[in-house]
Amino acid sequence: MQRTNTLFLFALFLVVAGCAASRTNSTSTDESAMSNSVWAVDLVRTLPGQQAEYLRSIKANWADARHLAQVQGAVLSYQALAAEPDSAKGWDVMLMTEYADSTAWAQREKIFRAIFESPEFVRVETARPSSEMRTFFDGNIVLKTVVSK
Repeated sequence: MQRTNTLFLFALFLVVAGCAASRTNSTSTDESAMSNSVWAVDLVRTLPGQQAEYLRSIKANWADARHLAQVQGAVLSYQALAAEPDSAKGWDVMLMTEYADSTAWAQREKIFRAIFESPEFVRVETARPSSEMRTFFDGNIVLKTVVSK
């Protein structure tokens, strides 16, 4: 279990560092926003045989909602990463959302509720609700950006 946690933290560091490094031509305003950004990371374990359908749901609904939140300025970036279903102990999907700041993170439920109720958001129905295809592992992990380039 200790090795799995160490590997996860290292992988998470690489992903967050990669996201920060991929931001080129940033202005001082962008750099200020990044230094205040907050990352929320959810580790998900899909139920046996459900990963492909869950990922379709993530692409259709989770990503669309985050795109709309990005347009509003509450979300700076987002990623969904998947491992082979049997390759990770405890989780096989990582959902990452970079919020503009701690205020946006604190208001996330209000922000997404408004998005889900807006005419701009069109929910894509999947064979099963995503809640029936997964369980969360270790709850929600929140990280604050301390260094970015």
